[in-house]
Amino acid sequence: MLVMLAFTIGGIPLLVKDDGSAEGMTQILITYTLSMITAILGAATLWVSAGSLATEIENYQLQMVVTKPIPRWQIWLGKWLGVMSMNFILLLFAGGVVYGMVEYRAKKLTRDALEQLEDRQDMEIYRMADQAGIPPIEFNIETGKPILDNNEEVIFRDIKVVRREVAGIEEKRLRQSVLIARASMQINTNILRRQIYQISTNMPGSRSVPLGVWVEELVDTYWPQRERELIQTKYEKVQERNAVIKQRGGELLEIPEGLDSFEELKKKNEMRSEVLGYSQQLNRSEGVSFEFKKPFGWNEERKKNVVLRLYFEDINISFKNDDKYPIYYQYAPGREMRSWMGRELDARSYHEIPLSGFKKSAESESPMFFDDNEIMTVALYNGSPAKLKVPFLDAQLKNQGDGVEVLYEEASFSVNYMRALGIVFAWLGALAALGLFAASFMSFAMSAFTCLGVLIISFCVGLMQDVVEDGTVMQTYTEGQRDSSYVDSYAVPAFKVMISMIKPVKDYSPIEKLTEGRSITWGELMRAYGYIWGISGLTLGVLGSFILSRRQLAITSTNGGGS
Repeated sequence: MLVMLAFTIGGIPLLVKDDGSAEGMTQILITYTLSMITAILGAATLWVSAGSLATEIENYQLQMVVTKPIPRWQIWLGKWLGVMSMNFILLLFAGGVVYGMVEYRAKKLTRDALEQLEDRQDMEIYRMADQAGIPPIEFNIETGKPILDNNEEVIFRDIKVVRREVAGIEEKRLRQSVLIARASMQINTNILRRQIYQISTNMPGSRSVPLGVWVEELVDTYWPQRERELIQTKYEKVQERNAVIKQRGGELLEIPEGLDSFEELKKKNEMRSEVLGYSQQLNRSEGVSFEFKKPFGWNEERKKNVVLRLYFEDINISFKNDDKYPIYYQYAPGREMRSWMGRELDARSYHEIPLSGFKKSAESESPMFFDDNEIMTVALYNGSPAKLKVPFLDAQLKNQGDGVEVLYEEASFSVNYMRALGIVFAWLGALAALGLFAASFMSFAMSAFTCLGVLIISFCVGLMQDVVEDGTVMQTYTEGQRDSSYVDSYAVPAFKVMISMIKPVKDYSPIEKLTEGRSITWGELMRAYGYIWGISGLTLGVLGSFILSRRQLAITSTNGGGS
C-alpha cells in the first residue's frame, strides 16, 4: 500500500505533461495525486472492510466473539472504526507528502528565478520591478512622494529586496490563482438593467430599471404581436384538422376566436423566460448592475484579495478570437455608484479585475466595500458596438451563472487543503460502511467483487446520465430515429436509482475546487459529512448491523453461506 502511494505521489506528476505554466503544473500535481490516492485508498478500504468481517465469519472466528455479552452492532462499529483509523493514518501521510511537494514547487519558482537574476545588472532589475508594478524607489508613506537624498535624487530600494520581489512574481501569481481559497459573494435578487444616454440638458445621464420591471415592460410591448401569431397558428391547426374531419364526414371543430386564460398564462410565462434569458445580452451603452451581500465571517485582514471575475461573449462570433471589447464598470458600497473605470478585454475568456475598495475618510487606511446594510453594488456596461452576452443566469434562469462573480479570499490554501482531505475521508467512511454491509451477508469473494463493481460504476455516472436522458442504451439510428433495446426496460430504471444514490456523494468533490483555487467552506464540509455519513453511511451501518444481528453464524459454511 505504501509503495503504491509513494509511486502515485512521486511518479505520476513526472509522467504527465503540463502546459508549461506554474499554474498548470500545480493543478496537475494536485488533481492526479489526490485522485489516485482516493482511488487506491478507496479500493483498499472496500477490500479490507469486506475481508475483515467476511473472513472471520467464514473461518468461524466471529463465533467466539459473539459468545460474549457484546451486541453485534458494536462488533460492526468496531470493525468500521478500525478501518477508518487505518485510513486516517494513510490519508494523513499521503496528503502531507502532496502538500509538501506543492509548497516545495511553489517556493522553487522563486529560487530558480533568483538564480537567473543573479547575473543581471542592478538597473535592469529596477526596470523589471517597475514594469511589474513593484516600486523600485523609496516612498514617503504619509505623503506618497519619492524620498530624495541630499543631492535631490531619488533613493533606490535595497537591490537584494527588489531582486527577491521580482523573483517571487511567479510564485505570487500562483498563490493568488491556485494556492488560495477564494469564495464567491452571494448575489441579491435586486438586479438592475441600465442604459447610458448621451450627456444633454434634456435627458438624464443614465436610466436604471429593476430586472423584473424591465422584463414585464418588454412582455407588455411584444405580447400583442405574439398573441396574434399564436391565434393564427391555432386557427391554422384547427383548419387542418377540420379538413381531415370533413373528408371522414365527422363533426367539425369550432373555430377559435382567441386564447383561453390557461393558454394565455402559459404562453406569457414562456415569453417571460425568453425575455429573462435575453436580459443577459447588452447592446452598446447598455449595462446591468448587481448587489452582493457581505459574506458571513468577512475577514477584515483579507480585503486586498477581492477581485471581480467577468466572462462575456460576442453573440455574433461563435469562436474565440483576439478582438478587444471596451468594458466599463463601477462598484461602490451600497447603491450609490462612484467613478467609471474601463478596460479592453477579449471575449470568451475569464478576466479578473482587482477591487481595492474605498476609504471611509481621508484619515482611514482600511478599505471599505460594504455599506451599513452590508451591500456592495457592481455595474457593467458594454462600450463596444457589438452585442455582448454576460451569462449571469444559469440554465434554470437563476442568479447563479458564472458570468459575473466577486471573489474574496475566504481562507488560506493550507486550511482549504485540510477541508478537501476531510471530504475524502468522508468518502472513505462511506466505502468502509459499504464493504462491511456487503460482508454482513456475503462471502468475502462476493462482497469484494460487488463493492469494487460499485466503485467502478461510480466513475460512470456521466454515462448513466446520458442513457437516462436518451431513454435507451443504444447509440445508433435507423431512418432518423434512435434505436431501442429490450435492455432499456430495466437498465434505465436501474441507472436512475444508481444516479440518485451515487451522484449526491460525488457532487461533494473537493479536488476540482482545490485546483481552481475555490474555497471549500466549513458549511460545505459539514453538509458533505451530513449526507455522506449521516445518510449514506448511517443507512448502510444500520442495515449491516441489523443483518449481522439476525445472521446465524454457527452454520456458516466455508463458502460464506448462512441461514
